[in-house]
Amino acid sequence: MRVIANSVPKSGTHLLLRLMTLLGLDLVDFGGLKPTSVSGAGPFWSSKTFQKMLGTREPGKFLGIGPYLVEGGRVPLVRRAVRTSGREKVTLGVDSPREASRRWLGRRLGQVPGGSVVSAHCVYSPGFGELLREQNMEMVCILRDPRDTALSHMRYLQERPRHQAFEQYMALADDHERLMYSIRGGWLGDYPLLSLDERYRRFLDWERQAGAALVKFEELVGPEGGGDEGAQRRATQRVAEHLGIELGEERLEEVCGGLFGKGRTFRKGQAGGWQDGFAPEHREAAKEVAGPLLVELGYEENVDW
Repeated sequence: MRVIANSVPKSGTHLLLRLMTLLGLDLVDFGGLKPTSVSGAGPFWSSKTFQKMLGTREPGKFLGIGPYLVEGGRVPLVRRAVRTSGREKVTLGVDSPREASRRWLGRRLGQVPGGSVVSAHCVYSPGFGELLREQNMEMVCILRDPRDTALSHMRYLQERPRHQAFEQYMALADDHERLMYSIRGGWLGDYPLLSLDERYRRFLDWERQAGAALVKFEELVGPEGGGDEGAQRRATQRVAEHLGIELGEERLEEVCGGLFGKGRTFRKGQAGGWQDGFAPEHREAAKEVAGPLLVELGYEENVDW
């Protein structure tokens, strides 16, 4: 079995990956010359030591499937040419999607070993959906209240000076305006940012069009993150069943007990933090941009909140 753990950025990526590893899957780094196990077994050129020597990867970090696979690198023009050439395309990314070669990604996915999981930030595209079926891979998706995602997105960009939109984002007047951009989307120089509604609706097509399993951060995080123990157990069981993994009562309790607090990019790990971070103007913008979406996802009963 090979699995893609797909997420809207800042929606619980590391929480979902933690679940995958607790279910017995080996985390794979999708970067480098070929996908390799993060646990360390592999040739010297794929090791963290060698990557550190080259300056290509910080220790403890790994790459999943996202727009960064076709951007940057030591020779950006060569990387872009190799990884985007060809008529058939797939879409990589969620906040600011990029196109990549379907053939290149297919070859790359074919190198992912059995019994492993790869992380991803990707909206649905027909070409990627077809690759998933051709490669006989499963996908599990996680999302979070879009308002919490917007707040985390702002804080994340503020702390990432190497991000391609960092200078333009920080050039905005203040955090009030930055958060508004994270809600409404727009252009920051050459960097397009989709609105919350656009990001989520294109992401949700993985469940609707490709049969992926979908869980919410608020379900999976459990009581330690402001959630509910019963919801956490049901979400964990649902994911396990989707992957064909049987969990007895004792094993289910063990998995749920090991989930919270292991994510490198967790800030508070709490659900509903947007209520403290949103000004009235941000609330109105979120209603305007994503009001119906919040109702559809079950985060609000109506658009009057």
